[in-house]
Amino acid sequence: MNQNLYFQTNNFDSSNELANYVHTELLKLGISASKPIDSDYMFSTELNLDGVTVDVFMGKNDEDTEIPLWQIWPEQRFPFLKKIYGNANKTAELKVKNKIERLCVISMV
Repeated sequence: MNQNLYFQTNNFDSSNELANYVHTELLKLGISASKPIDSDYMFSTELNLDGVTVDVFMGKNDEDTEIPLWQIWPEQRFPFLKKIYGNANKTAELKVKNKIERLCVISMV
């Protein structure tokens, strides 16, 4: 299942603005999230949900569109073998994705 979330909005001028918005909203939801870090091409924040670490990557997509296309995806940390053999429990990652989907809808209004 694809964990990437895509949405179009003119509400952000940069990936930094998007990252700060998502970070602030996650904190309002009571989710412990680190300050966003600039990784040159994307911003990321580390959060803890139910004792599980999930990284959230976010930024402007490279596609040339009239209204900017933004991309966000949560990625839970798993040992390599769990990823390969599919024994990974992605419950925390799916919860984060659900919460971020709601934030994206709100930001487009």
